[in-house]
Amino acid sequence: MLKRRRTHSFKRNVIYSSSTRRRIMLRNLQKKVIWRRRMFAMQQMAELNVAAPVG
Repeated sequence: MLKRRRTHSFKRNVIYSSSTRRRIMLRNLQKKVIWRRRMFAMQQMAELNVAAPVG
């Protein structure tokens, strides 16, 4: 009986462990964080404008 080779998960881990890939993943993470913070800030500003209309 042939054993199944478990290369897929290993290969995936090897691909992601390269320094370039790690950098790319970190950059993507940062993009998400910055995007979410900006959205939150916009939401806060909108709430402020609704709470205290200027004029």
